[in-house]
Amino acid sequence: MNKIINFIIYLIVFSLPLYLVRFEIMWVPVTILELMIYVLFIVWLFYLIKNKKIRSLQKSNFYFPVLLIFLGATISTIFSENIQISAGIWKAWFVAPMLFFIVTINSIKTKKQIRNIIAFLTLSGFIVALIALFYWLNKDLTYDFRLQAFYNSPNYLAMFLSPILILSFYLYSLIEKKIFKILIIINILLLLFIIYLTYSYGAWLGLIGSAFFALIFLKLKLRYIFLFSLILVLLFSLQVSTYKFQGFIDFSYPSLESRLVIWQSSWEITKDHFLVGIGPGMFQEYYLDKQVDFKPYLEWAVPQPHNLFLAFWLQTGLIGLIGLIWLIIVLFKNYKPKILNSILLCAIIYILIHGLIDTTYWKNDLAVFFFILIALNYKVNHLSD
Repeated sequence: MNKIINFIIYLIVFSLPLYLVRFEIMWVPVTILELMIYVLFIVWLFYLIKNKKIRSLQKSNFYFPVLLIFLGATISTIFSENIQISAGIWKAWFVAPMLFFIVTINSIKTKKQIRNIIAFLTLSGFIVALIALFYWLNKDLTYDFRLQAFYNSPNYLAMFLSPILILSFYLYSLIEKKIFKILIIINILLLLFIIYLTYSYGAWLGLIGSAFFALIFLKLKLRYIFLFSLILVLLFSLQVSTYKFQGFIDFSYPSLESRLVIWQSSWEITKDHFLVGIGPGMFQEYYLDKQVDFKPYLEWAVPQPHNLFLAFWLQTGLIGLIGLIWLIIVLFKNYKPKILNSILLCAIIYILIHGLIDTTYWKNDLAVFFFILIALNYKVNHLSD
């Protein structure tokens, strides 16, 4: 049974992009990713009951902040003006990821399992990047020449691939055979190239921040980290200097100017719904009501407030925001300066930095990915080899 549970965990990790495949069961919308998680949870729960291991559940100081996030999302959903929309988001972006978190944190027993999870994530990222490369070769780009592949936005593609890029360096540090090291290097270069083609400045800022964290705290192979940091800075500088994106650092550039309007509108909404929020998935409706007070009128379709913390405050209330901040504090408090710990925390740091100008949690695959990293960050300090 343990082998079956492990297999399903690895399969889910590999299949994160399958959240895009949607259908209905008894008029309830569901994705393949959700369905796989529900099956995993049922199998795992059956195993615990059959073997009378309910009392052996893993105790973790991560449970309380995660519970606050879930409680905040639930309360905000109940008070939502459109409970059908909010319940759908609550189910897909909170219930399913947290069920996967519970199973993962209780099923991982060795660092080998962690390495397997990272390997399957890397393989998933490589396949997505390869598919995205064919989109680029076919010149299937957005109206502003950015690569988004089969995702709804170039930023979503970058937000999925960037943490995988960071995790790939851990696999490189483990592998001894040159042929496999070369394959990992090819994967890293492909991921860098695809992320570059998304023109996601948030992704590059997150990667640069993660690289400098590793440079400061990770003592192993500093010259490689320094070289990687330098490459990131050079690539970011190249993007900023590109003609069609040269105005990004100017406050008059539409991407940044619209974000300023979105953040101002978000803050006004937050002041009106300080405690319980507006409900998951309800931001655009409230944004359109507030945005008319700000000029110029730049964007109509804004499903999220382009900030991780504002998104949690607005859509999980103050309780959910406190849970998120508490969770981040616990993550850094548990940090130990070892290579696996550092790589995992670098991936979280990427999410937080990019999350300052985007919502790096609020999507099916990103939510599950976030809780995968949370579970691994906890387990790495409590496992044998």
